[in-house]
Amino acid sequence: MRAFVVDQYGKDASLIEKDVTPEKAGKYELRIQVEGSSINPLDTKMFFGHVAAASTTGILQGDVTGRVIEIGEGVTSFSIGDRIVAFGGGLGTRAGALAEEMLVPEQMAVLRPKEVSAEIAGCLPVIGLTAMEILKERIVITPGIRVYVAGGTGGVGHLTVQLARHYGCDVTASASSDEKAAWLEARGIRVHRYKEESAEVLLKRLDFDGFDVIIDTVGGDHLQESFILAKERGRIISIATRTTQDLTMMHSKALSLEAVFVALPLLKGKVDEMKRQQHHLAELIHLVKEGTIEIRIEEQIPYERDVLNDLYQRFDQASHFGKVSVRPSLKK
Repeated sequence: MRAFVVDQYGKDASLIEKDVTPEKAGKYELRIQVEGSSINPLDTKMFFGHVAAASTTGILQGDVTGRVIEIGEGVTSFSIGDRIVAFGGGLGTRAGALAEEMLVPEQMAVLRPKEVSAEIAGCLPVIGLTAMEILKERIVITPGIRVYVAGGTGGVGHLTVQLARHYGCDVTASASSDEKAAWLEARGIRVHRYKEESAEVLLKRLDFDGFDVIIDTVGGDHLQESFILAKERGRIISIATRTTQDLTMMHSKALSLEAVFVALPLLKGKVDEMKRQQHHLAELIHLVKEGTIEIRIEEQIPYERDVLNDLYQRFDQASHFGKVSVRPSLKK
């Protein structure tokens, strides 16, 4: 089968096109024909050698949707011909979706309704499961709980703000442009134009003593700003903690800081946790089907070597407004 493989992880990494022998579906596995995927920051961090979780196969991207073409021993929930969506690989010993076919654990897959396109479904798993872990497992949502989302229009951020509103939170999110601010406001999200208004001025304007929960999807200086925005004994939950920060204010306000790494269950083979993520993914795909939440597609990329290499080189160099879809059927 045709696949795009990282020649070597590190600063000089690139994707090369190779003919790879497809693997047979193992116990509790599905073999699928890939119809859609998307790139996430974890993919580029592995690509450039910044994290050690990179797939030993060299085939990246865990987000996937496609058609089941083989079922392994013990599979009971799916049949050949089903269309599924999953967070299924691209790290550890598992190959990802930058190939014509992919193996997916049954416990990480859910059926894709006909109302949800491959383009949308392929962008959902990683950002959706990250948001659900934060909102369903890390915090206890009470009516009106004040939540601030740093990076409110990025991949994880633009889904998190919608889910937080859906679950009854009072949501404020950062935005860097008029277009992004308008998108948030249209969905009932209070906007913080952080380039124009400091954290201290925002709190004064809102007459808040701080936010109950800060969800940091950006890291760096935004994490430091979280210490200002959080109320005393508030919580900061971050997906970007690979940084060095002064924790003085965190200590003086008795704040708690937690990191979220959504790939951990798949990477470590923790079946019970994978099944919990499967339950979250089923809820997410239902919410997308019903139109309760939406995935904003910023760009669509075909499975072509030069275009994919360009995407991987530039992805971390700019902020994103939603998701970048990567699909085999597209032609440039």
